Amino acid sequence: MAEPVTTEEQITPGWLTNILRRNGHLVQGSVSGLNKECFKTFFSHIYRLEVNYSNDAIPALPSKMLLKLPLSDNEASLKMGKDEVFVYNAITNAMNDPPVVPCFDAVYSPSSQRSHLLLEDLSNSHFQPEIPVPPSKRHCELCVETLAQFHAFWWEHPSLGREIGRLFDMESLTEVEAQIRKALSGFIDALGDRLSPNRRKACEEAMEFAPAFWKRRLTSIERNTLIHGDAHIWNFLHPRDPENGRAYLIDLATSNRIRPPTSDLAYMMALQWFPERRAMMEESLLRHYHRALLSYGVKEYSWEDCWLDYRRSVITHLFTPILQWDGGQIPAIVWWHNFERISEAYKDLNCADLL
Repeated sequence: MAEPVTTEEQITPGWLTNILRRNGHLVQGSVSGLNKECFKTFFSHIYRLEVNYSNDAIPALPSKMLLKLPLSDNEASLKMGKDEVFVYNAITNAMNDPPVVPCFDAVYSPSSQRSHLLLEDLSNSHFQPEIPVPPSKRHCELCVETLAQFHAFWWEHPSLGREIGRLFDMESLTEVEAQIRKALSGFIDALGDRLSPNRRKACEEAMEFAPAFWKRRLTSIERNTLIHGDAHIWNFLHPRDPENGRAYLIDLATSNRIRPPTSDLAYMMALQWFPERRAMMEESLLRHYHRALLSYGVKEYSWEDCWLDYRRSVITHLFTPILQWDGGQIPAIVWWHNFERISEAYKDLNCADLL
């Protein structure tokens, strides 16, 4: 059984040759040279690899690759690595031309709990916007098209809840409800008078709405799909030429969740964008997404259904910054702004009317 890389010393031309041959990517020839540069993120080490091949190498392969390793001393990182390997293997085996970065190897070891991902480096053709500056509207349209392709493929897919994704039962829903109620109580106590009466009321009303909604919508695959789960704009690679390229999803560790498709859209826009940007782009992008979803084959899902699901997703995402606060690892500059933005979306979209 293949084992993941655990040390930088293992990253050699011979190691890469064996991986590419084992997975059928290199039929003939070998890796003749390898330069590597490492940088660290919150949860992983990323190695940029510059690859040289022997003259007889067949077929032609990328000269730039990325090797992603979870931080070995971080339990959350190790779990994310395991989950991302599972998702990459599942979707690349199931989908033709999936909207993710081409993957050459995805390995997880149960004994060591270590993993690695070997991906193509698309930096010549794609970019990530500088945080926190969002991309252009055209780039956002490409993002929602990518989500539509992903959601449409997994829409009510027979594998959901069996081979990929987790459906809730009453026991797991009760556990989630208890976790959120506890986090909300702590959040209210911690913020005190920094939490306005209107926003406190919205959170408490949403807490009474959510369990029944989850019971209806998260215990079967009906009108549900696999979502990305962390679909902010910076978890896409954006084409440098937006008229002739596509956006790719990255960081797939959270992409094993079964939800209404608009959960990703509300996460992208209502949670992440300030009111003026939402007012300019929210409905038009959601309509663009809905048209793309139908073009990829989803049926019996009207615009009215999509808009209603989006508003419901805004309600449930009220809890996202509260859980970010409760986890203790997300800085206040993230969860506070998320709470401000999702609260404004809740108000602007008259979500209280749905409760």
